[in-house]
Amino acid sequence: MRRLVFRPMTVIGIFALLAVVVGAQAPKASPVEQVTAEIVVRLLERDHMARPKIDDETSKKWARNFLKDLDPQKNYFEKADVDEFLAKDTTLATQIRERNLEYPQQVFARYLERSDQRLATVKELLKHKPDFTIEEEYIDDPDKVDYPADAKEAQERWRKKIKFEWLQLKVLDKADDEEIVNKLTIRYRDRNRVVHQFDMSELLEVYLTSLTRTFDPHSNYMSAKTYEDTIQQQLHLSLEGIGASLQSEDGYAVVKEIVPGAAADKDGRLQPEDKIVGIQKEDGSEIDLVEKKLSDVVRYIRGPRGTKVRLIIQPAGTKERKIYELVRQKVELVQQHARGQILEGKGEGGKPIKIGVINLPAFYGDTAAMLKGDADAVSATEDCRKIINGFKEKGVDCVMMDLRGNGGGLLNEAITLSGLFIDKGPVVQVRELNGVKHLDDDEDGTAWGGPLVVLIDHFSASASEIFAGVIKDYGRGLIIGDSSTFGKGTVQQILPINEALRRRDFPPLGALKLTIQQFYRANGESTQVRGVAPDVHIPSLADQAITGEGKMDNALKFDKIEGLPHEQFNRVPRDLVALLNARSENRRKADPKFQKEDEKIKKYVARKERHAVSLNEEKFRAEFVPDDLDKDKRDEDTKITKDKRKNRFQDHQVWEPDYYNDEIVRIVSDYLSLGSKVIASAPVPARANN
Repeated sequence: MRRLVFRPMTVIGIFALLAVVVGAQAPKASPVEQVTAEIVVRLLERDHMARPKIDDETSKKWARNFLKDLDPQKNYFEKADVDEFLAKDTTLATQIRERNLEYPQQVFARYLERSDQRLATVKELLKHKPDFTIEEEYIDDPDKVDYPADAKEAQERWRKKIKFEWLQLKVLDKADDEEIVNKLTIRYRDRNRVVHQFDMSELLEVYLTSLTRTFDPHSNYMSAKTYEDTIQQQLHLSLEGIGASLQSEDGYAVVKEIVPGAAADKDGRLQPEDKIVGIQKEDGSEIDLVEKKLSDVVRYIRGPRGTKVRLIIQPAGTKERKIYELVRQKVELVQQHARGQILEGKGEGGKPIKIGVINLPAFYGDTAAMLKGDADAVSATEDCRKIINGFKEKGVDCVMMDLRGNGGGLLNEAITLSGLFIDKGPVVQVRELNGVKHLDDDEDGTAWGGPLVVLIDHFSASASEIFAGVIKDYGRGLIIGDSSTFGKGTVQQILPINEALRRRDFPPLGALKLTIQQFYRANGESTQVRGVAPDVHIPSLADQAITGEGKMDNALKFDKIEGLPHEQFNRVPRDLVALLNARSENRRKADPKFQKEDEKIKKYVARKERHAVSLNEEKFRAEFVPDDLDKDKRDEDTKITKDKRKNRFQDHQVWEPDYYNDEIVRIVSDYLSLGSKVIASAPVPARANN
């Protein structure tokens, strides 16, 4: 990889000023951010799969992206603001090469001004209860409206917006007027506080990501703080601290959940809804954390394992202050690891069936630790292998991989996890600048050779789609769920900027996540836009949601390449799939809860096509509120939520028993019974070349 060429003396001189500018909270660019911006442009042009040229045309798209990222619903900027900023759109490429960041600063300054004005409007609107008998609508699709022409039009838009949110809280959350006013006041006061607490690294992250997204929706710039969090929490599933999940509420850092087994859990004093109001230092002085950015609060609390932190706590429901001294330790985010559970089903004739379900939230792994041979290295594949071994000891009849909501992760984990279910062969084909290569499972044998089911939804993306695609192409197992997965068929690489420059003596400059490859299934089809379709489709509201790769700006198109020879297990023949779908459809038609779901889908589609919501309470209730058929379920959910608040930590279930999941179990039971001969007669795969 060729290195970038910079003006060495200039760069060295700039970084010598670091001590002067670090710690500034105002959104004012330091020399570090200015240089970072220039470096990002060069790396983007050099290493992105498209080899883009950042020019005037790019600048036009970039400016629009930036305005949209700051104000996606078109509620803050006015038309004159937008016209003023777009008049300078072609200058962005030139400015950034000159390390000039005045444009994002000017735009953000105006955004702060408008944010203050909108907060004042909200406070005034909340003094008067809206009239919900009037026939009027709130347009909830920003693509159907322009920015408000002036302050008067902005105020009218906010009047309808607050009325809509008031209705939501009143009808859906059953809140009274006093509670609604309090919630909305806190909501918008918090939002205003957050934007005023933006520092330049956060603004630069938004600005440069607005640039990277002109080429594809998945490339982005991460500040040094975001990069650290991404690596530790999302991929390694660990961090060092006390083990408490925090949320910002009305200027306070409020404890929402305690991580099982971590320092706070073992100590036992810190409870959900407690407020962390400060840190007491060794000399007895205090650091006030009230109205501080949540990210800064977290960094004060986090620290190397074995060190102590003295938290100043305001226990829930009190005004008193207490000091809890805790010893930081490594926090394993176990709730985000793969977890297993055995379900009981019934096949034909009431024969009992055991289904081992594995809930996998992400394809995580500590690659560096694995390369060092660390036996305790975090790995989604190894966690699943252990769960499967436990299932085999208990005699399960089927393994079910639940990838619903799994947005992906490490490509290598998708390959090795696929290898638990197939015995060698191509897993994914990858196209890059130098051509197409295929990545194979080259490990002998399987961890599970029996019946397999994969659950998907519209949020199953990337590595999830690679895995689902392998299972489908090989005919290895049955896929159940939404009409398709997300449709993300590209590969991103995280490129730490300091490593790209080979300058570890520079301060942390963050990282670029760049699209460097496009992947294809063994049969040659891309998962891009189209995703992976299920064998058995269960309709849901998620099928109608405005989500998926095809809905994203600048997404690559679907295409195909030549398929590869691969094994074919023939465990999901078409006639069996047709029978499973027919039986499931008949059950759903006779099930009142699925009938109600179908009614909700029809209502949702009709409302979505209008791009507007009625602000008349009677009509709003008719559109949004389930009838008494769901009353018992709502009451049960309310009870569960209240019970969870009493617990020190929430127990995220592996499998939620509800009518949708119950139907999945029935489909799987049908598959094992009706397909028993097919499954039993297909242990030896045949070759296929689609």
